[in-house]
Amino acid sequence: MNEITLGYPVRPLRSLRAARAAFHAIRERFAAWSARRRARLELLLLSDGELQDIGISRAQALYEFEEPSRRD
Repeated sequence: MNEITLGYPVRPLRSLRAARAAFHAIRERFAAWSARRRARLELLLLSDGELQDIGISRAQALYEFEEPSRRD
């Protein structure tokens, strides 16, 4: 038998499509996480005046930077 089995027959084409879809989903999630991380870092690096211009306090910027795991 040339077919790979894992307790059930696996169709190579469907497996490849599923693997590609999973890879792309993981890559997209990582890219989104990375973009949010960069945005939080940029927010932290703003001066107090710049933060005031956009309507947030230093404490709010620190909260955003320190608490990303709640939402990610």
